[in-house]
Amino acid sequence: MYFQLARRNLMRNKARSSLAIIGIVIGVMAISSIGVFGESLKATVMENFQNVANEVIVTPAYSSGYTSIDRSTVTKIEKMPFVDRAMPVKTELGSISVRGERGALTVYGMDESAVKDLFKAEKGSIRLKGDCVVGKHVAERFKLRAGSKIILGGEEFRVSAILKEEGARFDINPNNAVILSIKGFNKIFSRDYSIIIVKLKSIENVDSFKELVKKTINSREKKVSVFELRMVLERIEKTFKQITLFLMAIAGVSLLVAGVSILNIMLMSTLERTKEIGVMRAIGAYSETILKIFLLEALILGLFGSVIGSALSIAGGYAIDMLILGSAKYVFTPQAALYLLEGFLFGVITAVLSGLYPAWKASRLEPIEALRYE
Repeated sequence: MYFQLARRNLMRNKARSSLAIIGIVIGVMAISSIGVFGESLKATVMENFQNVANEVIVTPAYSSGYTSIDRSTVTKIEKMPFVDRAMPVKTELGSISVRGERGALTVYGMDESAVKDLFKAEKGSIRLKGDCVVGKHVAERFKLRAGSKIILGGEEFRVSAILKEEGARFDINPNNAVILSIKGFNKIFSRDYSIIIVKLKSIENVDSFKELVKKTINSREKKVSVFELRMVLERIEKTFKQITLFLMAIAGVSLLVAGVSILNIMLMSTLERTKEIGVMRAIGAYSETILKIFLLEALILGLFGSVIGSALSIAGGYAIDMLILGSAKYVFTPQAALYLLEGFLFGVITAVLSGLYPAWKASRLEPIEALRYE
């Protein structure tokens, strides 16, 4: 009976009720769509870095005066039980000469297998025996292609491959660099290793590896520092969550506007139905009955608006993901569903809270005063 009365009252003024529902729809859509997109963006970024979650970077302990890593330390790390693969890297600033044109760039010395594991060739094939590979920016700057010859430190090398452009990396950046074999690097420079890129067997081994390095290499004095990429990923994830919550809070303002609209509608309805309320009270309706009817009206508005808004949020999240990310595979995930549920609940709760005061006011009307109201 309560539902029928509430429905009848809302249908009396369809335009006003529709506007209130539209306000809820917009608010729920804004919150849910932003939440779904934020989760999709975070998942996309994390997916790109997921393959380095079990990776750590060993660098010289600069705070202790060390500027390089010797071969014996590299050997110790390679033999550690938690290590799947250790890739030592030598680094130096060098000068390149191509057809009389000169320039400065970074030169890396690495094993060929390590280069193949870390990078992909855009043109040519990765070979370092007597050859070199160059980054995308170097190739564009000096108009190089696979088979071109360059001069580094007085030594001539043939370009076997041009690497695909890399995004942000935490270990080495090949875009503006030339990569040689360790033997080729040693022909030009006399330098120990700059860093060691260590891939562990599992992400759970990170702490055990750090402890082992402390006991075996840094036991007397700190020779190397261990930088774990897991911490970076955790910070990235935390940052995305904060950004998403901030944007959802901004979107929540539209729900507050919708709440004010419902409050206004319910107050107007209370004034318009004062005599009706008086009649209901006069024939025996309790204050609690009036309160329930008005709250149910607000609940119906909130439910209708939230259901429609949640449904449209799926379409909105899909459209935004396709437009910006080019993929919508993260729209239909448990986390995305959680944001849809949050938007739905916010819409319903906002509607009910907005109807509390008008419902209370209606329930407090005295029968005689209500019947005399004009």
